[in-house]
Amino acid sequence: MSKHVYAGVLRDEMIGFLEIRKNQGFKDGRTFMLESLDKYLVLQNTTEKLLTASVIDDWLVFACNGQRTRTINNYIGYYNSFAKYLHAIGIDVFVPEYVRICDNYAPYIFSEQEIERIFTVSDNIRPGKYVNPQVQFSVLLRILYGCGLRLSEALSLKKFDIDIEGGVIFIRNAKGNCDRFVPMEQALTKTLSLYYNLLLKDKSDDAWVFESDYAAKTLTRLKKSRTAKWAQLRFRRTLKEAGIDLLELPRKKRNICLNCLRHTFIVTSFRKQDLAGIDNNDLAASISVYVGHYRLTGTQRYLHMTAENSIDIINAANKYSKGMFPEIPSEYNSIVEQRGPLRLKPPPITVQENLNNECSKGVFPEVPQ
Repeated sequence: MSKHVYAGVLRDEMIGFLEIRKNQGFKDGRTFMLESLDKYLVLQNTTEKLLTASVIDDWLVFACNGQRTRTINNYIGYYNSFAKYLHAIGIDVFVPEYVRICDNYAPYIFSEQEIERIFTVSDNIRPGKYVNPQVQFSVLLRILYGCGLRLSEALSLKKFDIDIEGGVIFIRNAKGNCDRFVPMEQALTKTLSLYYNLLLKDKSDDAWVFESDYAAKTLTRLKKSRTAKWAQLRFRRTLKEAGIDLLELPRKKRNICLNCLRHTFIVTSFRKQDLAGIDNNDLAASISVYVGHYRLTGTQRYLHMTAENSIDIINAANKYSKGMFPEIPSEYNSIVEQRGPLRLKPPPITVQENLNNECSKGVFPEVPQ
């Protein structure tokens, strides 16, 4: 790919900005955003070093047309860093606000029966030429569900990240550049120990836990980890054989995927604690650290899903509240069936209420008819 040549009115400032970031140790992977601004200024024949609100708005439409809100905010964030640099050298430019994200994504939570079917199918998929992929995929599913890892975190694991004796997985450079230790449940530790002895024992410490067979196919020494595409394709096949249909959603909406195992892990954790009589609000902070959420709000949004996906919790709540509220007489049901719902007439307005209405007249805006 040819290197972009800056040619716009802010050419020198852009080159200076990138040079400073390089000296500060930034590994810029988003320079294409600055390049798009340079291209836009060239197309518009801009000759004045002044980035007004209309210029920036038009550039964002030019660069982000049809993109998601998160992508637009990434452009705004990178541009704002450049804008601060321009302010520092005496060039006054417009600084836009971030677009408010309306995230209505509702993760799919697997039931216990669906989880059982998924594991059964994955364990019994007929192996192809290579046996390792089937074993790797079965263990990958168990790590995602048993530890609530992100798919990228699991695929990035190396041999030295796993402490079999201590039953702990070390996650490096996760989302937000954070590291964390993830203790494993005893059964999962045993499964991973068998996997370790089968595929990892004789390999170097920096070997990938889920190593691809790319090197074997191409007869090279280059080792690679399994890709997310490889995992997702196998997962879709597993869902189909397990009788779990994908949701009917618009093309760009997220459907059932491997990260739903992570969501299911969080909800299941809350559910177990709820059944044990532990306040989930007290537990939220611990789960938040365990799964690597940057903010506690990222974990708390799963609280409302716990009861929705747990009929035993609903039944337990109904049993607990039984007798607390008066029962409706059975004869009332026959009255409703014969006459329909009872409609009570409102009580007559008193003189005092009339005075209150007069006092509040004009305080609230009138609703147009």
